[in-house]
Amino acid sequence: MKALTVLKPQVAEYQDVPKPAAVGRFMTVKVERAGICATDFSIFSGDCSFVRSGEIVYPVRFGHEWSGTVVECGNEVRGFRPGDRIYSDSGISCGKCPDCLAGHYDKCRFTRSVGTINCWDGCFAEYISIPDYNAYHIPDSVSFDEATLIEPSAISYDAFRNVELNEASTVVVIGTGAIGMSAVWLAKYLGAGRVVVVGRTPSKLEIGRKIGADIAVNSTVTDPVKAIKDLTDGQGAELVIETSGSDKALYQGIYMTRNDCRICSLSFYEHDLDGVPVDHLVLNKISLVGGAGRFGNPQKVCGIFEKNPVKLTPIITHRIKFDEMKDFLESSAKYAKSKIKVMVEF
Repeated sequence: MKALTVLKPQVAEYQDVPKPAAVGRFMTVKVERAGICATDFSIFSGDCSFVRSGEIVYPVRFGHEWSGTVVECGNEVRGFRPGDRIYSDSGISCGKCPDCLAGHYDKCRFTRSVGTINCWDGCFAEYISIPDYNAYHIPDSVSFDEATLIEPSAISYDAFRNVELNEASTVVVIGTGAIGMSAVWLAKYLGAGRVVVVGRTPSKLEIGRKIGADIAVNSTVTDPVKAIKDLTDGQGAELVIETSGSDKALYQGIYMTRNDCRICSLSFYEHDLDGVPVDHLVLNKISLVGGAGRFGNPQKVCGIFEKNPVKLTPIITHRIKFDEMKDFLESSAKYAKSKIKVMVEF
């Protein structure tokens, strides 16, 4: 089969590699769609903190947002058969440790991330190997495109844990990438009365409005902190979600947050941050938390894709064939201002 592998920074090539075997509880799955995310672009460029830390080692078969069709099942696979449409967790549990053997796959201490840290061979390939205990059925009403968007949406979903939203709630999302847009879409579905998206690109802000934002703030022409304070009578937002990976945006987000409320970062900043206003956080009882997705989120988000009449698919700004992916990566800089989610079709 054909797989795209990053050999070293800025160098990727298509390789002919063995098709993964369906053995035991593992399935061989034909990849139908794959999404390219910011982490994938940074793995290709080499400008990735996980590369610098040694947690990702070249060569790497990357890619972790996908959906596909089961073509073969191992003799111990439960609940799946050839022809089933599936997606999976972004981490693959070992299946052998005491927690896995007890059925607690979410507690596995030896989880390998699909296409990233401690790499399980990723989805930028014609086929992928997935165990049944990390796989889930795609409902008939959910398309392959939507199923591929479950992974970034599951990360965004983390920002809403233990948060109660109602028609009086203001949620601010900073950043107009796939994580930010997913957060906008989820915030409106989960009951926020007012959803504000903050970004720098008018075309992306307009897409944000289509999928749930009530107000769009262009931070290149408007002070976003002042804008949020003005919208909320000086109080700030009940929940701020920072997804841009910008130091400045995080600091601004802190000052947008209402007293005794929360700002959640869903970003990697690629370096330690100086200048975080800790005294302001402490004095105003503001919680700064991180989110990176967790077991259970994908199934919950899949249910929202089934129920939400507002589609998230407008965030798919580019479609390419798998054979075009290498060239797209090499020329991706020219798409930086226009791309949100790049969908790869197989």
